[in-house]
Amino acid sequence: MELETSSPLIKPASNISNDEAVEGADIAPSSSPPPPRLMITKMVLENFKSYAGTKTIGPFHKCFSSVVGPNGSGKSNVIDAMLFVFGKRAKKLRLNKVSELIHCSDKYKDNPLPYAKVSVYFHEIIDTGSGDEDYDVVPNSQHVVTRIAKRDNSSNYKLDNKNCSFRDVAKYLDSKGINLDNNRFLILQGEVEMISMMAPKGKTENDEGLLEYLEDIIGSNSYLEETTEAEAKVEVLTEQRQEKLNRVKAVEKEKDGLESAKVEAEALLNKEREIRRKKNILYQIHTMNVAAESKEVEEKKATLVTKLEEERVNLKSADKRVTEIENGLSSQNDEYEKAHAELVQTKEEFASYERRDIKLREDIKHEKANKKKLEAKLKSETQKESTANTKGKTAEESIPGLEQDIEDLTKDKAEEDEKLEQIFEETKEKTEKLRRNLEVKTQELAPVTQERAVFQATLDTATTEVKLLEDSTTRAKEQLATAE
Repeated sequence: MELETSSPLIKPASNISNDEAVEGADIAPSSSPPPPRLMITKMVLENFKSYAGTKTIGPFHKCFSSVVGPNGSGKSNVIDAMLFVFGKRAKKLRLNKVSELIHCSDKYKDNPLPYAKVSVYFHEIIDTGSGDEDYDVVPNSQHVVTRIAKRDNSSNYKLDNKNCSFRDVAKYLDSKGINLDNNRFLILQGEVEMISMMAPKGKTENDEGLLEYLEDIIGSNSYLEETTEAEAKVEVLTEQRQEKLNRVKAVEKEKDGLESAKVEAEALLNKEREIRRKKNILYQIHTMNVAAESKEVEEKKATLVTKLEEERVNLKSADKRVTEIENGLSSQNDEYEKAHAELVQTKEEFASYERRDIKLREDIKHEKANKKKLEAKLKSETQKESTANTKGKTAEESIPGLEQDIEDLTKDKAEEDEKLEQIFEETKEKTEKLRRNLEVKTQELAPVTQERAVFQATLDTATTEVKLLEDSTTRAKEQLATAE
């Protein structure tokens, strides 16, 4: 018994034997989650070569399957069936024509079979682990590819039991990662030793080594031109990199020479940063102090405003009181003016009486002088006695009248003097009373006036303080704005 194994070069998507190995369609993905891949689930052979009737081969493993059996049991026919479905000619299957694939045992010599049919069943899976059943089947991904060989050496293809051409089959399988046009798709019997004897790489462009063979298998040779261009770009970029690197080294050398200046500049910047930080702290402290001072000033201002309002109320009441006092003083001044006017009039009358008294006194003196003259004349004119007697009698008669007049005038003068004295006394009491009232009112007014002056000074001081506080508040706000 022979054990036939496969060589899982890329993706073991089918079964192999010891004569031929079937290569997978694509490389198992390394990323997570892996992409879906195509897997052969089973093969159905009908009247194909040594298999009479319908034979089902499978199910196949998701990674690796072996066909085991004694020599001549039909292991190679399984691979031939795959080659047949994948479009290989009869000579590739060790036959001369397609009709020879139809089973022709002695049992069917008299009634030969009309066709041979091979169907390969696929579905797409997503690997979820390393176990046999660790995969998920992609929904609606089941497909079957069928090829039928007829007695007239013709064959036709079916995809999902619908007639189609080999091009359609190749296009479908190519969309799933199996390129039927690539002759590396299947490694046939005898090719393994040839592959192992290949050189690692072809010596010329036309020679084929193991590297070119593997690139042809995996399809990376299609990127050869792009790889060459990329290598050329890499060389150019390498040169540019070297140039940049040299420039970087020169700049680094120059930078190292400027290290001390850099350290000094960094130290300076650190100092400036520290100064700015401390200035910022100082500004914040100033801001806090200004805010506190502003609050205190506002409170003091509110207190002073309240006090100012109280002082204004007091000043208003004081003004009212001063007005009342001035009104009372005005009435007293009117009385004083009236009394003064009467006093002036009395003085004028008294002056008139004095003038009259003086005149009367002068008249008395004159009369006395005349009397003396008359007496002297009387003595000297004794001789003229009669005349003189007459005149004397007349004079003597007039003397009592004059004396009476003098007495009357004297009495009148005394009465007038008494009246004047009485007026003086009366006006003196009134004027003294008015003077005392004036002095009292003046003394009463003096504290009010002084209090008003004090209140006015306090008001002026408070106004000045308010103005200074407003100026201080304005400066504090300006400092706060500057600090911010």
